Amino acid sequence: MIRSFLAVDLPPAVKERLAGIIALLQPGSSGIKWVNPDQVHLTLKFFGSIPQETVDRIAGAVSETMRLGRPFDLNLRGVGGFPNIRRPRVIWAGLGGNLAELQNLWLRLEEAFFGIGIPRETRPFHPHLTLGRNKTGAPNEKLFLSLSHWNEPEVEPFVVRDLHLFKSDLRPGGPIYSVIQSFPLRGLEESGSLSSAEK
Repeated sequence: MIRSFLAVDLPPAVKERLAGIIALLQPGSSGIKWVNPDQVHLTLKFFGSIPQETVDRIAGAVSETMRLGRPFDLNLRGVGGFPNIRRPRVIWAGLGGNLAELQNLWLRLEEAFFGIGIPRETRPFHPHLTLGRNKTGAPNEKLFLSLSHWNEPEVEPFVVRDLHLFKSDLRPGGPIYSVIQSFPLRGLEESGSLSSAEK
């Protein structure tokens, strides 16, 4: 069985910015397990532990779906917490940019996965980058103040050119991610045009 998920990997510059955000939020925020910035990604679908034949079907569905999509821009925008910033279980960095294209891609993927027997996601899609998890669920006044008064300037966009099907190996020190297969958005090749961040 292979524990796997589909995600957007992030450019090194974005991961460096996320490391800086975590460094600003971390002081005084006891009880939070912060994510290694090198492992932060934008998850589109978590499949859990599945057999190799299901991985192969997923790869085929993603490849076909990506043939219809084009690269698009995203950027970091804000921080927050689920379900709220006073008692967050998850601390996240938000995203801006071409969220409509991201949402459309996610919907097409959900339809493709449903077509090969994978249930649709029942929760709305809220694209975010997980920075930390509150294992205790207790309120943290220092973290609450940091999140509620956050004033991060909008940063330069990055281009989403491909998706990656990842394998996740759970280890005592934390999960280890490795790429099973990568899938380029092929619409750029077919149209020959560039997004704004590539010009």
